[in-house]
Amino acid sequence: MSPTRVLTLATLGLLAGGALLFYVVGNVPPTTDGQALDPTALLLGFGGLFLLTAGAGVLVAIFLHRRWPALAGKQKARRGRPKTPPVEPAVRQGILFGLAILTLVALAIVDVLDIAFFIVTFLVAGLIEAYAQTRK
Repeated sequence: MSPTRVLTLATLGLLAGGALLFYVVGNVPPTTDGQALDPTALLLGFGGLFLLTAGAGVLVAIFLHRRWPALAGKQKARRGRPKTPPVEPAVRQGILFGLAILTLVALAIVDVLDIAFFIVTFLVAGLIEAYAQTRK
């Protein structure tokens, strides 16, 4: 996948997620008539939040990989000009960041989020990324 395509899709995901989240927060009531959580509003909110955080995570990861290429994983040694790192690890890391944020929000909704869950969520995301980088 080309870096231009990934940058475009990540930016579109960021904008679409922000717009969807803005719409859900502003116009969709969070509860049904029986005062229960509305599943449609919850899914739309989670979808918007995932698009927003994953898009932002991909963009941040791409720019961090340009500055520190080792964050993208091991690269083959080449002579001459340094090659730009591939964008696939940035996409994977952005998606993992989005999923970690969704997990934290879901734990906060059910009122069980504390510092231990916060640390473990990002630790598990880091372990998944380390496993994915070593599987090449």
